[in-house]
Amino acid sequence: MARAALLKRLERAEETAKTLSPIELTPFDQDALAIYSAIAYLDATMNPSYDELQPTGVYKRGQELRNAIYGPIVPANDDEHLKRYTRASGEFELAFGREPKADDILRYEHVEKTHRTENYSRELGRMIEAWKRHLQQLTCPLKFEDGRLFRRLSPKRRGEMPTWEEDVRIQPEDRWLSIPQVALNTDFETMRTISAIVFMGVVGAKHQCRPATDEDLQQPETEPTRDPTIYRLGQQRFHEMLVEVMGA
Repeated sequence: MARAALLKRLERAEETAKTLSPIELTPFDQDALAIYSAIAYLDATMNPSYDELQPTGVYKRGQELRNAIYGPIVPANDDEHLKRYTRASGEFELAFGREPKADDILRYEHVEKTHRTENYSRELGRMIEAWKRHLQQLTCPLKFEDGRLFRRLSPKRRGEMPTWEEDVRIQPEDRWLSIPQVALNTDFETMRTISAIVFMGVVGAKHQCRPATDEDLQQPETEPTRDPTIYRLGQQRFHEMLVEVMGA
């Protein structure tokens, strides 16, 4: 069911959006863009789900603005960036705002800084507040408590109430271990793992990387990391769903 729901979302997202002239964003526009940018954090297991959000006016306005500012979503089969995408390259891109090149280094500290609680609280917090202003008929399916993100899940049986579950996928440790090359070099009994990976360029159409050596780790930092925006966080989650569900 989750796969069918995602494919349905992709079909809708890939439709050509109407072109908008450059405009100054109103407070409503800013809220609409924040809500739309975070749709990748909603899935078929949640209550309310994406299908309940999609018909609303604030969602449609956010979609218009997203396409006007960033361009229409490229179909997965035609997206050259997605074809190169891996968990490792996605983390590098979120941290530095560009795709990795050969010899670029991604350290755990970069991932830890990018995925710190303050970033999610700030960026997803904007979406949550916008939801409360414009979608009062629907309970927001995301909330923060004590620096942790929770998702509102649909009941498993008829007559039961929705439940809240922590989304641990945003934790830096989980993000780091989700990189296959890191997981392969981790002792899960002692939880000792590597501290960095080095990119080797695009090989076989995908970004490839290897564990960093001591010599690699002596290299100085060449550029600062960037704090992610809600748009970039949503893009990363969306790309990961495509890679997992569609094998893109």
